[in-house]
Amino acid sequence: MTLLSYCLLLLALSVLTPTESFTTPRPVSRVTHTTLRNGQSVAYSPSSLLASTVPPFEGLLENIPFLVKGKPSVGRNSAGEAIVEGFLDAYNRGDIAASLSFVADDCEFEDMTFIRPCQGRDQLERRLRLLLDAFSQTAVIDDSTSEGKKVGIKFHLESDEKQTNENKRGAAFFELDDQDKIASVRWFVEPSSKMGEGSLVTLSGATKIMETTGYNPAKSKTPVSPRSSTNTAPEKYFEAWTRRDMDAAVSVFADDVSYDDTAFPKPFTGKEKLREHLLKCAAAFPSSFTFDVDDIINGGNKIVVRWHVSNGGEQLPFTQGCSFYELDRNGLIRDGIDFLEEGPIKTGGMTLFLESMKTKLVKEPARVVPLIAWVAYMYIVFFSDGILPGANALQLEQRTWEEVRDLSLNFFLVAPLLKLSFSPIVHPMLEGVFNLLLSWAALFAGFLSDDRKDKPNLLPMFPIVVGMQFLTSAFLLPYLTTRSTESRSDVSLKDLSRVAQVCESRALGPVLAGVGTGSIIWGFVGRFAEFGELSERWSSFIDLLSIDRVGSSFIVDLAIFALFQAWFVDDDLKRRGFTSDNGGLAFVGKYIPFFGMAAYLALRPALPSKSMESED
Repeated sequence: MTLLSYCLLLLALSVLTPTESFTTPRPVSRVTHTTLRNGQSVAYSPSSLLASTVPPFEGLLENIPFLVKGKPSVGRNSAGEAIVEGFLDAYNRGDIAASLSFVADDCEFEDMTFIRPCQGRDQLERRLRLLLDAFSQTAVIDDSTSEGKKVGIKFHLESDEKQTNENKRGAAFFELDDQDKIASVRWFVEPSSKMGEGSLVTLSGATKIMETTGYNPAKSKTPVSPRSSTNTAPEKYFEAWTRRDMDAAVSVFADDVSYDDTAFPKPFTGKEKLREHLLKCAAAFPSSFTFDVDDIINGGNKIVVRWHVSNGGEQLPFTQGCSFYELDRNGLIRDGIDFLEEGPIKTGGMTLFLESMKTKLVKEPARVVPLIAWVAYMYIVFFSDGILPGANALQLEQRTWEEVRDLSLNFFLVAPLLKLSFSPIVHPMLEGVFNLLLSWAALFAGFLSDDRKDKPNLLPMFPIVVGMQFLTSAFLLPYLTTRSTESRSDVSLKDLSRVAQVCESRALGPVLAGVGTGSIIWGFVGRFAEFGELSERWSSFIDLLSIDRVGSSFIVDLAIFALFQAWFVDDDLKRRGFTSDNGGLAFVGKYIPFFGMAAYLALRPALPSKSMESED
């Protein structure tokens, strides 16, 4: 394999930093969609297919249209390939439940553009739904092969216009368990930037540094035991590459070979062109670097190899790769393509976030309102000078942090009401505003049904509600911008997490309304001996706000909560099977600050204990 960009990574990671300092991340899934190629769709699942007494998938394979190298063909040569096809096709059709029916509960899905893998079906479901919400493209299988419980595919991505996206080819390595469910996936996508010769130049310089200084971060490491060879052409190629025997490496290729190292702009056509390229790579790579085969799918004339790069026997980070080979009748490699994991900076998560935001803003332009409000809020409250009184957060004014500490100690007025010895003396009106704000923030927990397994959000809501107890609108506004829109009108309690089920209690609104009411009363009558009557304490409170950044920011938060509490009500009613036109409850919940929201949570229609579909 002509592993070129690997150079770039290896040089930065291996030469500049000791190997011991790295932990190789296990990225995640950027599953994109595969459709059945002629526009038809076939409904099937592993359970229904395997329940028959006839051999698994007998007859089914003859009826499923597939695309091999862009042309329809009939049938595949294994049930495993049909399972992979079914998994991807169901996702492309937007049927996540059907897609997950092909997946084991403990499935691990690695997308090499993400930092972490999806561990288990729940994490994979969340990722798939977020991808479906963000991207409008499908993944078309160009070729596939299998061996036993292993399936390899080569694919490309298409937009809605059915035009192939540049630099969006890829390969994936699937493994099935004993129940013929997908147990693990490694998903590789072509890099968007092709550094090509620049990678070799950089690596060549790194090699010279290692040779001059004698520095080798892998020295004294215990070598990894090599995988036993089955003497396929790709394995002979890897072995020859590791020995730097380029004549032996080139000998396993057909004269008319087309080899595509996706880190380079163009494929290498013909054995001589490939030889020149391999010799350049061999000269650039340190002698301690080896290409080790992790697993292989020998499908006869099609072979998929999963590999990594090692330095002196120690696996280097960000160097996992997957190659898809096609052999001629003489067993020589006629066609090959290499894909390497993305690193050291994984862009998958950021790409998903940006694409999701772009899609949401296009579909619902109103989302720009909380987005602009969040940007303005962060600047005005934390960084501006002169807009709000007091020093900005960057100045780390001691008085500000002491005030935050004292207010936190008097959270929900427990300490002052119980006259605990550690309770600090704080202006009662400031305490009242602070605790009213926190009780209002806690009311948003009544909308935790907005975040479910079948409706994940880029920012999970439960951590957002917890964060609102500390930074209020700094958490609320980005959630409103990024949350997914409600699509169901038949949500039931069983669809919610346990925390969300608890927050469906009708007691939540009245309890927090009581806390808020008590906070207001405390502001008017609390600490009478220290702060006097209403006129006196009001005057001192206004004076405090004129110099206090924390107190003035609380007023800003109250205004934001009042403006944006309405954003949750319509979707909340929709998931309960109602619309905002049904009576005045929606109006109260949307437009009466705090108390209207508390009343709405106490009086809204309850979610059924199970869905209508399950009752049927």
